[in-house]
Amino acid sequence: MRLAGVGQTYRGRGRRVVDALADVDLSVAAGEFAVIVGPSGSGKSTLLRIVAGFITPSRGTVVVNGAPVRGPGPDRGVVFQQPRLFPWLSVRRNVEFGLRGLDRAARRARASEQLELVGLADTADLRPYELSGGMQQRAAIARALAPGPRILLLDEPFAALDALTRERMQEELRALWQVTGTTVIFITHSVDEAAYLGTRIVALSARPGRVVLDLASDLPRSAEPRHEPEFVSTRDKVLELVRSAAR
Repeated sequence: MRLAGVGQTYRGRGRRVVDALADVDLSVAAGEFAVIVGPSGSGKSTLLRIVAGFITPSRGTVVVNGAPVRGPGPDRGVVFQQPRLFPWLSVRRNVEFGLRGLDRAARRARASEQLELVGLADTADLRPYELSGGMQQRAAIARALAPGPRILLLDEPFAALDALTRERMQEELRALWQVTGTTVIFITHSVDEAAYLGTRIVALSARPGRVVLDLASDLPRSAEPRHEPEFVSTRDKVLELVRSAAR
């Protein structure tokens, strides 16, 4: 995925103009776990929506898998801040929702495979409201992964969870990424979350958002790094840049 000279301007009532992003150049290689962090209003979610194809940028180009982005597509799965599951459908049927091009048996098999992957195989016949918040978000991740996207886009998916559940979900997502090898672009306000999850950490400035840090992280991926000196060093470096960018 590559963004070149991407800018986004929103025009409100009258002559009010808001520049959300300016001159963003960013490349994410296949299999990377790129985390985008920045102060509130820095355009993080706007950037994700541009990659998803929900927004056409005011300026610049976006290329995914060698082709210009011209709208949403099955090569990009999206997980939002809220799970956005259909309450009248079972967990399995929610996961099957994006697989309507397959026959019933294939949809069921694919959904079962994804629910097994996220640890929800025993909840397939429940309704979303019967699940905890963390389980609902796991179901949303399973739904996004079911069509086999090459890029998984997550917009602060753990922001509404309590601290313990959030930490567990971070661990589960990192393990899931290691299993699937899917390219991940993850939006967060949390510097700790960015340092823990990212193989790449990208920090945006205050509005209009510009890339002020693009850091490759070599923290060990198979162990718990939160108490390692490298984790603390990476977190502190990113925190300093984000604080500076917010001024």
